[in-house]
Amino acid sequence: MSTTTEIVITITGIRKPGLDESSFHEYLSTTHAPLALPFLLKYGIREYNLIDQYSALVPFAEEMQMSKKLADYDYIVQFVMDDVAQFKTLWDDEEFRKTVKPDHVNFADETRSGISIGYRTKFIAPETDWLGRLKN
Repeated sequence: MSTTTEIVITITGIRKPGLDESSFHEYLSTTHAPLALPFLLKYGIREYNLIDQYSALVPFAEEMQMSKKLADYDYIVQFVMDDVAQFKTLWDDEEFRKTVKPDHVNFADETRSGISIGYRTKFIAPETDWLGRLKN
């Protein structure tokens, strides 16, 4: 179990109408993430993750029958930090608001996005050696 407290902001969203799965992933990976990364690093955000649902994987979820309902969003974005003030400072950064925030309309239906914030507890985590290389 994790001994450090980490705060995670999770955004669930819907792709912009007309944007297919592949184009969405490509845009976020090659255009939006490079815009956001300098700000995330500047304010000490420890992790920035994208999980996008692909319809090709839906049969696996249906086969496992883990839930009666498939989640009704197209993607999840997660930000991991030590203190929520880090994200608030990033979000209030004037340059971020001029360059990164307006880009959201190019890939997201912001009227249908959701957000949650909470503490993360790790139960399984990768181990690294003193050089930062994965051990397991």
